[in-house]
Parts: sequence; structure tokens; C-alpha cells
Amino acid sequence: MPEIEITDECRALIAAEFPSDDTGQRMASGKWQIQIDEVTWQMLHKARRPGESVSDCIIRVIIIIQHKRGLL
Repeated sequence: MPEIEITDECRALIAAEFPSDDTGQRMASGKWQIQIDEVTWQMLHKARRPGESVSDCIIRVIIIIQHKRGLL
């Protein structure tokens, strides 16, 4: 499974949207390393804008989803 490094903010938003027992591993940099499946990895690469971090992409996508659901 691919691994990604994400920020605290991104991790908190993921945990709120997709409850899971997998908390990942905190890195020395302060970021979190988590595993994702291959399909999610491919979707992230398609959704990412030039120069956008993985965390920023995930945050943007989750905010769009929440907005479409009327949660924001």
C-alpha cells in the first residue's frame, strides 16, 4: 500500500470524515505517515493541482464534499 505524509490538520479532517482505527505514525517532522489504497493514491494524483501538497489536496476535496452535502 502506498504511504503518504500529511499534516495534523489534514489528519484531523480525515478522522472526522472517515472514522478509522488506523491513526498512522507521527514522523519527526511533525507530519503523519498513513497508508492508503492504490485507488485512493491514483485519485489523489488526478485531483492534485500543480504545486499542491497531498495534505492540501485532501483538505480541498473533503471541504468540497462537505459543501455539496450541505455541511458547510
